[in-house]
Order: sequence, then structure tokens, then C-alpha cells
Amino acid sequence: MSGDLPIRTSNHAITPADIDPDAFKVLRRLSQFGYHAYLVGGGVRDLLLGRPPKDFDIATSARPTEVRRLFRNCRVIGRRFRLAHICFAGGKVIEVATFRAAPDHDEDDGPIRDDNEFGTPETDAVRRDFTVNALFYDPVTDEVIDYVGGLADLADRRIRTIGDAVVRFREDPVRILRAVKFAARLGLEPDDEARRAILSERYALRKAAVPRLLEEIVRMLWQGAAARSYELMAELGLLELLLPEIAGFLGRPTEEPWKPLRGLLQALDRRHNGEQQHSIGVLLAVLYWPLYQAIIAELPDPDGPKLRKLAETLVAPASVRLRIPRREIAVLIASLEGQVRFDQARRRKNTRVAFARSATFPGVLDLFELRREAETIPSEQVAALHMLARESSNETGDLSALVDFDPFDEEDAGEGGQRRRRRRRR
Repeated sequence: MSGDLPIRTSNHAITPADIDPDAFKVLRRLSQFGYHAYLVGGGVRDLLLGRPPKDFDIATSARPTEVRRLFRNCRVIGRRFRLAHICFAGGKVIEVATFRAAPDHDEDDGPIRDDNEFGTPETDAVRRDFTVNALFYDPVTDEVIDYVGGLADLADRRIRTIGDAVVRFREDPVRILRAVKFAARLGLEPDDEARRAILSERYALRKAAVPRLLEEIVRMLWQGAAARSYELMAELGLLELLLPEIAGFLGRPTEEPWKPLRGLLQALDRRHNGEQQHSIGVLLAVLYWPLYQAIIAELPDPDGPKLRKLAETLVAPASVRLRIPRREIAVLIASLEGQVRFDQARRRKNTRVAFARSATFPGVLDLFELRREAETIPSEQVAALHMLARESSNETGDLSALVDFDPFDEEDAGEGGQRRRRRRRR
């Protein structure tokens, strides 16, 4: 850190009216009882960028038990680090964290395991991931407090780690994906040190907790910057680690196979409203559709079983690697094969009705609507699928064959596998 830090400035655009009223009440009450209490992290960053914050998190000198004594609607959670959650009407939760201490951790030890030590505003800021996420807003003095140079980095539109980038990515490899997500969503660029560290440390993602990897992969698809996120993932060699089958087909972002995927991702971005609008299965189907479409285009006359088998084969490696929930795998498979199968189903009434009433049909329709925004689709296909949508009802079809698909179990493949599944259900 520079000797000129911390910076305390009132030259900012944040006003009390910008802050969630319940978060402001928490800040005020903590201050009234003599504690330091600051708005912190992404909420400050977004307000300084003129963006509506997703969360209003608070950092304070009060210990979790002291916060609980001040708020009857508070519960204390967490093991690695204790947090206070203050609950309000409508399911709103304001997270209050005590200032954290610098971890007692050697940089060669890898990920941090024990983190339950309290500290000061400075130690709390220094131990965060990126400078733009380590800014405080003090409502008492109406000042933004910067211990790490985050204000300058926001002005320069860059993502920079706090401290040595290699060390920070080794402590928590998922920070690599967070760097990509923040850069894409906020219109920033990783600085040279962060970019070099991502390239050198990206294989550490293989040691990261798999549910966190899947969470970040999915978040990049629905938070309004999917196209830029996945282009940056490809540029930095991350896509080939996490989704190698897709990366191998796409190549570099400047190559022709990227065009259909970019169109779908841009369609997702246009629909962004701050909430996840599609299931995980549909979001992942967006990534797989260009590859699936390219393969079926080479098949002479793909029928229903071939279409499904191809979808199963494509997604099975990722389902194992990322531990995608089975229900989402079912939606993913159905969404892919349904793009081709609906044209066959509409010609036979019984098949058409069963297809339209299946529990995965909404996923088929969601992916089709995204394709309609991104591609030129014949008008008769659009009319046909909308006709099926009108015929669908709230009844749920039999999903058992899809839900029972297990990419781990080779014995369940083929017709014999279907017979064995039927016997087990009896």
C-alpha cells in the first residue's frame, strides 16, 4: 500500500437515497451504539459506477453476538467466518460482517481454511480479492474510504488484485472466474499482472470446489454480460479447462463457430433484468446448442432416439466434471433434442400432445425463443412451436426416462438399460 492511503473523500456521487432503507437503518443503529459501520464491497463499487447494487453488505467493528443483541431479527451463521444476517419483510437479508483480520497463512499453503479472526477496517480491506471490491462508504461522515487504490482502478477501468495476484489466485482459484465476471459485467479489463497470473494459475481451478465452479459458470450466463464473459474465458484459456468439448469446437473468439454462440449469448444479455430467468439446464443448453446443431447437420436422417443419444453423449462429460444436478441434465438434454424433435412431433397428434405437455417443454420453448432472437428461423417452425405451446397445459408428463439418465452408469445405456430401469421402478 502507498503511504498516501487510506484516501477519505467526499467527492463522490453516493447519497443516502441511493442506499436501501433497511441497510441504512442497520448502519445508523450500529453507529448510534458506538460501532464503526460501513457499506462495503460491491454495493459501494456499483454506486460509484452509477449502477444499481445487487446487495448492500455492511462491515462493522461490532462482533456477531453484539450485532445480534442490537437486532431481534438477526441470526448468526457460518463456521469459517461468523456473519450476522438481519432479516426483513419479503425475504430481504442484510449481511453484516465484523472486520476481518489478515489470515495467518503462508502463501505456499494454497487455499485458506481457517478465517475466523476479527480485525480493523484496514486489515479487512487488504484481505479482499480485488481493489474495486474493497471500498467503504461511511454514512456518518459521507466519505468513501479507500485503503487499496480501488478509486484509481475504477477511474482507469481495470480489475486489479490486492497484493500479489498469483498468491491471491492460489488462495482461492475461483477468484480467477470472479475476475472474468467482474471485468465483463462492469466493463473493466484485468490489469497486466492479473492477466499474467490467470494464465499461469488457471490450472488451479481443478482444485477448486466443483459447486462453486458451476455457480460461476451459470452466473456469467444470466448477469447481463454473457457474451463478453465467455469471450474472455476463451481468451484466457479457461473455457478449455471447464468445458473442453465446447472450447474445442469454438476455437478462438474471432473464428466462425463463435458467431451462433455469440448471438445466443447476446440474446441472453438483452433479456437481463437482474434475476435468473432461465433454469440452469436451459442456460447450459445455450452453450451446447451450436455444437449440437453442427453435429446433427452432418447426420443423414436423425430420428428421436439418435437425437437424444447424441445429446446424452455430448453433455455426459460435463455432467460428471461439474456435477450438474440430474434434473438440470434432464432439461439440458430435452432442450437440445427438442429443437429438432418438435418438427417431427407436430405431424402426429398423440406425439404432439405428449411432447407439448412434458415437464421439459418450457425449456425447449425457452431455448427456441433465444434462438429466434439470434438466428434466422423459418416462419413455419416458429408457428409450429407456438402452436405446441398453446396446446401445452399445466399437466406434467412422464419425465422418468430423462431424470433417470445417469452418465456414471454405463449399464443404463441403450434399450437394455431402459428395461433395467423399468424393473427397478417396480
